[in-house]
Amino acid sequence: MKNKLLILLLILISSLGYSQNNYKKIYKYNEYQNDWALVKDITRNYGFIDRNGKEVVPTIYSKIEEFKYNEGKYALVKDLTGNHGFIDRNGKEVVPTIYSKIEEFKYNEGKYALVKDVTGNYGFIDRSGEEVVPTIYNLKDVMQKI
Repeated sequence: MKNKLLILLLILISSLGYSQNNYKKIYKYNEYQNDWALVKDITRNYGFIDRNGKEVVPTIYSKIEEFKYNEGKYALVKDLTGNHGFIDRNGKEVVPTIYSKIEEFKYNEGKYALVKDVTGNYGFIDRSGEEVVPTIYNLKDVMQKI
């Protein structure tokens, strides 16, 4: 009976340890955001954890850039299909990963960013992440809209 309890206890302890360590790599803290560390899981996807090990951004992105867009408020993220979006400094996805390309906020005195959808059409988003010109235009025509 003691052996069975000991085996059960060992299984429980090892499973708890495994569930706490599901990251292939934990990068240095504070490189992207204060008290956050970039993490890579076993499927090579990225996210962020805080100093307590709590996940603040799930590991669902194939790439996460530095917080440099929208005056450092947003980080460009890329999903598994290659689409781009933005997360903010709270870890919230403010622009869903539906665009094949997102440029800097440099149009109309920095108010808008050019976006390209997966079908090759262009539009603009504003600094809040809202699409202000829908992605229904070719590049030449969308530039006349702004």
